[in-house]
Amino acid sequence: MKLAATAALAALTLTACATPGEGSKSASGVYDPLEGWNRNVFAFNEVVDKAAIEPVARAYRVATPGLFRDGVHNFLTNLRQPVVFTNTVLQGNIDASGETVGRFLINSTLGVAGIFDVASSMGVAKHQEDFGQTLGVWGVQEGPFLMLPLLGPSNLRDAVGMGADSAFDPLTWIEFSGDPDLDDDIAVGRTIAGAISTRERLIETIETLREQPEPYIALRRNYTQQRRAAIRNGEIEDDPYKDLPDFDAFGSFDEEDSEQNTEQE
Repeated sequence: MKLAATAALAALTLTACATPGEGSKSASGVYDPLEGWNRNVFAFNEVVDKAAIEPVARAYRVATPGLFRDGVHNFLTNLRQPVVFTNTVLQGNIDASGETVGRFLINSTLGVAGIFDVASSMGVAKHQEDFGQTLGVWGVQEGPFLMLPLLGPSNLRDAVGMGADSAFDPLTWIEFSGDPDLDDDIAVGRTIAGAISTRERLIETIETLREQPEPYIALRRNYTQQRRAAIRNGEIEDDPYKDLPDFDAFGSFDEEDSEQNTEQE
C-alpha cells in the first residue's frame, strides 16, 4: 500500500506539471505535447518490429498449432493474476477481486498451471486491471501521451503504473536459493514469450493500423479511448468527437479482438 501511495503521489505531481491547455490537445482530445518525439519513437518501433519482432511472431504462428499458442497465452495470463487481484482490491472492486482469485485457483489447478482456461468455460469473468487503471479510478489524470521504445503507446500515468505493477508481481521478489540466477532467467523468458505471444495475436490488428492514412494518430486515439473505457469498466461515454471524420476506424487493440482473430483461424 505504501508503494501504491508513493506511485500515486508521483503520478499526481507529474500530471500536475503537465496540465494540458486548450490548444495542446489533438482533434481527438489527446494531450500530446511531445508529438515530435513520440513520432520518432513510433518510427523506431516500426523499424524494429518489421525487422525482428513481426518475423518471429509470424514464424511462431506458422510453426505452432493454435491450441499450443492459446495454452501459452493462457499460462502467461494466469501468471499475471496476482497483479490483477492487487489492483482490483486497490480499486475497491470486491466482485472483481473474488472472480480473479477464483480464476487463479481454478486455472492453476484444473487448468494445469493455467494452460487451459477452465474458469472461462465455467463462466468466471476475466479482468485485466493494472495500476495505471487504478490511478485513473483514484482520479489521477492521464497526462501527456507517450510512445515508449519497444513497449509502444502509453501515457504518463500508465508509465508510472508499469513500475508499480512490476513491484506487485510475486515473481519480482522470488529468490531460488539453489540457483540465484534462476529468477532472472524466468523473468527474461516470460518477457520474451509474452512479447512473441502478444505480437502474434496482434498480427491482423497491426496490419489494419498500418493501412490507415495516419497510423500514429490512429494508434494514439485508439489507445487513449481504450484506456479511458477500461477505467470506466466499459461504461459508455458520450464522444464529443463522434461527428469528426474517422481516420482510424479499425478494430480496437485489446486482447478480445485478438482472441477473435485467433478463433477464426
